[in-house]
Amino acid sequence: MSVTDADRLAELEDERRFLLRSLRDLDAELEAGDVDVDDYTTLRDGYTKRAADVLREIDAGRAQLPARRQSTWGRRVAVAAVVLALAGVAGWLVARSAGQRQPGQEITGGATDDVAVLLAEARTLLGTDIAAAQERYQRVLEERPDHPEAVTYSAWLLFIGSAGANQELRGAAVATARDQLIRATELDPTYPDPHCFLGVIAANYDEDPAAAGTEFDQCLALDPPAQVRALVEQFASELESTPTT
Repeated sequence: MSVTDADRLAELEDERRFLLRSLRDLDAELEAGDVDVDDYTTLRDGYTKRAADVLREIDAGRAQLPARRQSTWGRRVAVAAVVLALAGVAGWLVARSAGQRQPGQEITGGATDDVAVLLAEARTLLGTDIAAAQERYQRVLEERPDHPEAVTYSAWLLFIGSAGANQELRGAAVATARDQLIRATELDPTYPDPHCFLGVIAANYDEDPAAAGTEFDQCLALDPPAQVRALVEQFASELESTPTT
């Protein structure tokens, strides 16, 4: 990595620290009643999108550095998580969109045409351009701040984008992603996707197979598409057979 690249990486680290600290402060302000819900949602979505962009740029720069060693269990879980993320997400949404009611959509058609188009584009882009997919989900959230799918997948993309960050910043990003996924489960208790992603976070980041298993069980109990069920069952089986030492 050149000096110029190193300087740019340092600048991005500072920006990331500011954005993630801002997200924490914003939550505290909402709890204290210092910001109304509409302003909170607008600011949170803006910070989240920019943080995801910065995290991805940092990750690209850090890819030039020597990889850190992981525990055997951590390496195996990471492989399973990548398989689930790359092989599962695109197929997951395609399977769900084939004649099934989407989360946040009324049976009679609650989403506007613009939102429906943005969601369709985001699902397609997940397999090819994560940054563009995140941008589409953020635009959905501008129209529908409580849309479960957009909340879920913007959180998931933040989690993915924080890979490679230092421990403090990675922790802040994961905490934000986890909170949003939990919120998605509350927005639509019948929606399996956030439970599956919470399971991945519990396994991949927390190294907590018990918590991961609980989330996977909840995901499967909500009857996801057959393709998703097979992926989650495979991942759950991998966890059960992996030593924790």
